[in-house]
Amino acid sequence: MSSSFRLRTLNLFVGMCRGTPGLSGALRGIGYRDLWINGGLPRERRSRSHPPFVLASRKMRHSLFLEVTPGPTVDSDRLDAYERITAVELRDGTQLSREQTETYGVAVVGRAQHRDTLLEGVEDRRTRPALLLCTPEGLVLEANPFMKSALTNIFRPLLPVDWPYVPLSWIPFDHESGPAQVAEMVVPWVVARLLRGQTLIDVGEVCAGQTLWSLTTDEGRQRLRARIEDVLAEAARHEMGSYFTLRGNAVIATTALSQDEGQAGDGTPVNLRTLRILSMRHAALLERLGG
Repeated sequence: MSSSFRLRTLNLFVGMCRGTPGLSGALRGIGYRDLWINGGLPRERRSRSHPPFVLASRKMRHSLFLEVTPGPTVDSDRLDAYERITAVELRDGTQLSREQTETYGVAVVGRAQHRDTLLEGVEDRRTRPALLLCTPEGLVLEANPFMKSALTNIFRPLLPVDWPYVPLSWIPFDHESGPAQVAEMVVPWVVARLLRGQTLIDVGEVCAGQTLWSLTTDEGRQRLRARIEDVLAEAARHEMGSYFTLRGNAVIATTALSQDEGQAGDGTPVNLRTLRILSMRHAALLERLGG
């Protein structure tokens, strides 16, 4: 549940910065683009599973770091890390430009149901982090206006969001996602390559093919790889066992798949019966893992 809230929130902000149809274009209109600080913050004392996520605008000469908080409390250590850094350190120690680091701020994004405890968590802090609350209608700036009034005005009185229709395609899963969420993306990725004639796929290649791999931290990669390996092992032991196995660090096509009609890498379409069976077995895998 926590991972789902975090991913939906991050996908919302990425989508707004990249111009996804159906989402507000207000952030993009004043120059904000999404970035991840893979190496962490300068002088950060604790490793992170997730890299810091920042919206940066040369036009506004401002960067906004987002801390997505699914639960009722704010991670004080994370907020402390922002209080220790300076704009100069951000410019010298991250990929943010001079224009983007002229000013910077922090926003905590949480659920409206946790309003009271989240308000306590952002009070009396030197960085005065803004508090954005996710309500059924959209995003509301509940406390601490942004340094840039144009940014404040986007969230007051409300930035409308149609939550069920926020696309999750930018970051479909991470290492905190449930196995069904991981399998929904990873298994078709593997099968598509096997059907094109690739008989052996290193697990590292599977990992590198996922959206988050190039964005996350070293700790995050270790946990993401473990989650992907677990899902592939489950699929190979059960629903997909007739089509691929997992041996050591490699996914290997089985005889049933490699000898299938059109499976010679010559561009011949795979027969429809095989595709139907693969689709049914994938659906069964998702139902089992999601149950």
